[in-house]
Amino acid sequence: MLKMIKTKGNWCALLSFVMAFSATACGGSPSNSGKEEGNITDNFVNYIDPEQAKYEFGFKEMVTPYYLGNVIYNETVLLEDDGTNISGKLQYAPVKILSVRDFSLKTEYSTEDYSFSGNVLTAKRGSNLPYLTTENLKGNEIPAPYKRVDTISNVLTDYMMMAGTIYTESPLLYGNQVSVSYVYDVRDLKLDEFASYEKSGMPKLKEKLKNGEDVNIVVTGDSVAEGCSSSGHMKREPYMDNWATQLQKGLQEKYTSTINLSNQAVGGKTSLWGCDAPQVNKIKAANPDVVFIHFGINDLGSSYSPIAFMDNINALILEVQGANPDCEFVIIKAFTPNGISYDQNTLATYWKRMDDLAKTVDNVYTLDMFTQSMSMLKVKKYMDVTGNGINHVNDFTSRLYTMNLLGALIDY
Repeated sequence: MLKMIKTKGNWCALLSFVMAFSATACGGSPSNSGKEEGNITDNFVNYIDPEQAKYEFGFKEMVTPYYLGNVIYNETVLLEDDGTNISGKLQYAPVKILSVRDFSLKTEYSTEDYSFSGNVLTAKRGSNLPYLTTENLKGNEIPAPYKRVDTISNVLTDYMMMAGTIYTESPLLYGNQVSVSYVYDVRDLKLDEFASYEKSGMPKLKEKLKNGEDVNIVVTGDSVAEGCSSSGHMKREPYMDNWATQLQKGLQEKYTSTINLSNQAVGGKTSLWGCDAPQVNKIKAANPDVVFIHFGINDLGSSYSPIAFMDNINALILEVQGANPDCEFVIIKAFTPNGISYDQNTLATYWKRMDDLAKTVDNVYTLDMFTQSMSMLKVKKYMDVTGNGINHVNDFTSRLYTMNLLGALIDY
């Protein structure tokens, strides 16, 4: 049994060090774990006849859980020239390609520029598709105007090397990612890895949404929760909102409730900051119905122990519950940072502690982005899906947060 801290005061672990990396720009659906025979399309409410599928990308396509259908819109891939081929991998082998576009989503590439074999996209030499070389991805032979620096001051040109990998907010990474929309075979999907309405908890919040009552959502956490590296946050094309704002808009479109969002996350912060009195008091002041908690990556960078991390999160929750006993909490197990820079095994231990916390404290639930990300990265490169190379999601993987959150709160 885990020991829960029940008294008020300074619960936060006293740590003599600070985070290693600060943010630069801002600091019950059935499980289908393998292919099977028979017609299973009834399990996927947004299933489209592949022959009828076409590229559309409004708000609905942006945020509706792709795992409830058979179309993925604008999955990102960074093509790599290894000296033989210029290629990258999708999560699944396409049944039909709908579109291959640049990062802005404005430029669509000709089918003459690329080919597919299984889940591998290969660009033809001399085509217009962007790519980086294997040496580039090691930080070598980087072309102008990009420059290696010790401290990033220009987000359009600067990059750093951290533990042998590129760290940058510049177009060096996102500008060389292509966005692929395609129909996939739903039998390839591990559906039990994704959030579902039936299993997500939050019964009080769901009841208020059903009844059309006003809802107050608070987000607390780090740069991924703040939305750093999202194109909207960075004020660049395609100007996509971060996942918290997309969640607010998605719920507002579905329900008659007024959805109030207070995103209190700050880039570079840890759970120690999150459980400190000034931050907890800000959460209380928003009178939340639900608090989404997203810490862990910076805690790992600062070498917090799993027990210290758990104690800090527990302290935050208990203090807010003292002022608002009906508030529900969702601890988001973060999409993994780059395994070159971060110890993913320790991060997995953090998340086990959060599962234990959810079992022992009332009104606490978890949402697992970590397992999804680790499964994805068995197929894809981290540079396919990151915003900065080390710990930020990009627009595609930020949308994956939105899809899971909406899948947890909307009975599609």
